[in-house]
Parts: sequence; C-alpha cells; structure tokens
Amino acid sequence: MTKPLTALALSLALALSGCASVHYDNSARLMQRPDFDAARAAAPKWCRDALKTINALEYELERK
Repeated sequence: MTKPLTALALSLALALSGCASVHYDNSARLMQRPDFDAARAAAPKWCRDALKTINALEYELERK
C-alpha cells in the first residue's frame, strides 16, 4: 500500500473503532466573529453564559 492509502486506511480504522477523537471549539469560533465585541458590550452576562453553555455541551459530546 502506498503512504496516502495507508494513512487513509488507518484513519478509517480509527473512525470505525470509535477511537477517533473529536474536538469542538465553537466558542472560539464565535468569539472571532467581527460582531462579537458588540454582542459582548451589549450583553456581557448573556455572552458569558452562552459560551460556558457551549463549552459544557461540547465537553459532554467529546467524552462520548
């Protein structure tokens, strides 16, 4: 097998075995939006709560 096919086969085997790791980072993605500073200034407690909720839910998904 050539190297690209070997890497593909390994990736597929890991995905099928459940060993593949998934990492979400939607809080960071949302904080990179150009309108995030305006949202944070308008509703800082809401933004903090929303980002913490996103992080907690992503953590639960990543653990499965």
